[in-house]
Amino acid sequence: MKIAIVDGYSTGSILVKKLSERGVECVHLRSQEVPPVRLLPSFVPDYYAADLGWFPDLDDAVRALKEAEVDRVVAGAECGVVLADTLAHELGLPGNEFDGIEARRDKYLMAGRLAAAGLAAPVSFNTTDPRAAVEWFTTAGSPVVVKPAASAGTDNVHICSTAEEVRSACAAVMRSNDYFGNPNPSAVVQKFLAGTEYIVNTVSVDGVQKVSDVWLSAKTAGPTGAPLYDYQQPLPMTAPHVAELIDYVVSAVTALGITNGAAHSEVMLTEDGPVLIETGARLMGAMLPDVIERHSGTSHVELLALALTDRDGFHAFRDRDVSWSRTVRNIWLINGRAGVSSAWHDRFCGLPSFDRLVTGLREGAPVRRTVDMATSPGFVSLVAGTEAELDRDQAAIRSMESTGLYAEGP
Repeated sequence: MKIAIVDGYSTGSILVKKLSERGVECVHLRSQEVPPVRLLPSFVPDYYAADLGWFPDLDDAVRALKEAEVDRVVAGAECGVVLADTLAHELGLPGNEFDGIEARRDKYLMAGRLAAAGLAAPVSFNTTDPRAAVEWFTTAGSPVVVKPAASAGTDNVHICSTAEEVRSACAAVMRSNDYFGNPNPSAVVQKFLAGTEYIVNTVSVDGVQKVSDVWLSAKTAGPTGAPLYDYQQPLPMTAPHVAELIDYVVSAVTALGITNGAAHSEVMLTEDGPVLIETGARLMGAMLPDVIERHSGTSHVELLALALTDRDGFHAFRDRDVSWSRTVRNIWLINGRAGVSSAWHDRFCGLPSFDRLVTGLREGAPVRRTVDMATSPGFVSLVAGTEAELDRDQAAIRSMESTGLYAEGP
């Protein structure tokens, strides 16, 4: 078996390792001439038989994959979703539905496709003119969220309560590049969803959807008012609301045409029920699959690898029986001031529930104030027997941060 991975960054670098260990030969190609600066360090070429690079012409990419005799094309990261599905379609290989492919990246089109399927969706508006956004806001009412149509990681997300905030936020989005380095031609404005945020990770084979894990995704207000990740914690399948969330997300990803492959869905549980924030037709990023597998027996990456290499094993997998032997929580680090990174990296090791620190920030490097996921110093994985232990160690992390832990300087 041979699989092509488009943009094998982030969790895609773990997927290729798992596939290689299963005897699968993988080749890599890029969706962009210049790879995303933020994601490139995560690329690991060691497990690929060949790195085909970037093709400016789609026909050339199709020809190269035909010559390589690939059996599947899979997105390794969000930026590779559209090209992976397009190549699978052109090659006649198993993949997601080609109809509506842009709705799997564009958040405005995504909301429209859900609404057309009769599912709850954010009330949305898309514009290239900040003045038009203000007019829509005047009718829709406050508050609203302004964000890029196709970015990721809370990049350029603004919560707005006034017309001037909406105008300014739209202008900021459209003069910026997205998380992957691409221009933002428009801004999406959506009615603010109040509630509790969750993550539901799924994998599908020929339209059969199975769930690998469900997470509570707690956020806090950052210095600019935009939401910052506070912590993320996987939940038992028997936890309150999980069954309702799964039923809704399975319907949503099916409506989006995700019938073969992974989906990472962020959903808000409002007082009226679940509403999709967005779905990525790819693996969840910023996670530690080995930690998840150690304490639940599977992970989003493991389930996708199973789906790609063992269809019978995938269909035999009982997702609703997944249980956790320990309680896991990822604490997102929040830096309150810009400066130069101090020697903070060992400060969390003494916490009783400490499992691992994930960071790309090195001592002596510039460190920015945390305003979104990209400017967080990283996250700490905690594992314990009880939530009380996790609460205690999370409070200790926040206490250390309050002293200006990460940055040296005035």
